[in-house]
Amino acid sequence: MTDDKSVHQTNFIPNKLQKQFIESKAKADLFSSRMGEGKSTALAWSALYHTRHNPGARWALVRDTFENMQATTLKTFFEWFPPGVYGTYNYTQRTFTWADGVAQGEVEFLGMDDPQDASKLMSRELAGIGFDEPAPAVGSVGIDELIFDIGLSRLRQKGMKWYCAKLAENNPDEHHWTYRRFVNPGTEGFKLWQPSEPENVENLPPSYYAELRRLWTHRPDLINRFVEGQFGYQQVGKAVTPQWSDRLHLATGLIAVPRHELILCWDWGHNPTCVITQKTPLGFWNILDAFVGEDIGVEELIIHVVRPHLAVKYPKFSLRHIGDPAGKQREQTSILRTPVRVVLKELGGHFQAGKVKFEARVEPLRAALTRVVSGRGMIQVDRADAKPIWHALRGGWHFHIAKTGLVSGEAVKNISSHPGDALSYGASILFPLGRRNTFDGKLATPDPGTYFGQKARPQIGPGVKIIEYPKQGEGLVFPKV
Repeated sequence: MTDDKSVHQTNFIPNKLQKQFIESKAKADLFSSRMGEGKSTALAWSALYHTRHNPGARWALVRDTFENMQATTLKTFFEWFPPGVYGTYNYTQRTFTWADGVAQGEVEFLGMDDPQDASKLMSRELAGIGFDEPAPAVGSVGIDELIFDIGLSRLRQKGMKWYCAKLAENNPDEHHWTYRRFVNPGTEGFKLWQPSEPENVENLPPSYYAELRRLWTHRPDLINRFVEGQFGYQQVGKAVTPQWSDRLHLATGLIAVPRHELILCWDWGHNPTCVITQKTPLGFWNILDAFVGEDIGVEELIIHVVRPHLAVKYPKFSLRHIGDPAGKQREQTSILRTPVRVVLKELGGHFQAGKVKFEARVEPLRAALTRVVSGRGMIQVDRADAKPIWHALRGGWHFHIAKTGLVSGEAVKNISSHPGDALSYGASILFPLGRRNTFDGKLATPDPGTYFGQKARPQIGPGVKIIEYPKQGEGLVFPKV
């Protein structure tokens, strides 16, 4: 960029991806990539580019804490636009006002650890807003989805040609709201920018990514997201099932074997969970489907989700149920009602109670994950239809690690613990003490030749598009002020 005054000259030639992200007029843009791709730089230049085209624009740059804002976003912003040259920074108000000849407008820096900052955001009328690292990263707690929605609602400053909402982060966990809003299923008007190959290597130390890979050999989740540039999970504690391997255990398009019963594994509570599984003649335990309710009862889950799914996908399979023994306890409203009775009344089959103690059911599951059949894990999980189990076993189901390094003796109760618990109840009966057993239930006998199930599915859901660009692009075009 070259300004009218020589004192305002700086040398910034964005790569193709940065340039298109900065110039995009989408309703919201997400720059999602590995480390070292110039994401904070892209945010800073987005603010300047938009303000140059929209004189008087008021911008807000948001980070999870102002401490992290100072260490990263603000530091990068001042490296490109040092106060006294490109503008004036008010340390009390945390605002940067562009200098005459650069742009007409201001940028406010907000850390969302302070409730007062959230109220400030709600009282602003903005032309643009940027979110730095909304997904949790190392040393970051991320930005809540509500803050993003509030920020979008504040884009209403009068007299602007267009409004800007820019997000920049390392590739998020597939559980994170940015993945859901921008990737799968995505949102109309939102655009994802993700480089398929590193585009900023010339500005990084030699062997930068090789060194990160060596440093994080014990954290494959970090290597996947920060080095390889893929979506993945954020390991936030010690996994309950570290034996899990995407390579060994993850499958697509699993189909139920005819004339063999389905084994439904259950967990109760206000997040009732049903996992549809099957032990195959070849020795695999296939995890076909998984359903996790939210703030509903097991009866609602069965009537509205499980029973219709079974009727369409598995109409002639016999059923066997294994679950939390607490499901036999009578409800206070009626001694005739229990979760187990509801299951048997609505679905049929017979019920077996899994082991109560955590280790008595988790150890068989861990042992089953170490088993290999014909080069594949004995446990096969359908990536699309049993996604809650995949996310649980790969690390979502975990033990908390305190700052002192002590690991909790109990697994954290979260959205992944319920499918993990449900499957462990099944493992405690099917594979006691970790031994691989033969069937100990009745075999289903549907009509001969009947074959039920779905066709294979792609490994990446619809709507996910990886955008690839050349490394070097043209400079940005700015109007004169």
